[in-house]
Amino acid sequence: MEIVKSTSTPVRRTEWSLALLGGLKHRGEFEARERTVHVAALGGAKLDHTEAALPAAPTHLVKAALVGGAEPAYPGGASAEVDAFSVFGGVDLTVPVGTTVEVSGFSLLGGRSKGVTGEPGGPVVKVRSYSLVGGVKVRQSA
Repeated sequence: MEIVKSTSTPVRRTEWSLALLGGLKHRGEFEARERTVHVAALGGAKLDHTEAALPAAPTHLVKAALVGGAEPAYPGGASAEVDAFSVFGGVDLTVPVGTTVEVSGFSLLGGRSKGVTGEPGGPVVKVRSYSLVGGVKVRQSA
């Protein structure tokens, strides 16, 4: 009997980023994880998924910081969830035309700008943002 060992390494489903000072930044070609968690005292998360290899499941960004926001961008057809908590910092989201954006959460000082319309059955990006100072801004990419 021959024993065959797998040479491939398993793909991590969650990427963790912990920092006292510093943010998390991904752009260009990279392999996105199903879940990205960034925790920092000072530092936000900038994740540009427009050129990334996306998993089959929707991506999920969790960001918690005293000071620092979340700036995710998604390509056409991508569904995602964004959970953000910050004392100073909001969510600046970029999605393509046709994406439905659902925003919930709480912001003591900060508004919610959501002037995009989706398509029935199209991709959905859910944003849950909790902050004392900082709101949610949603933009459409060209």
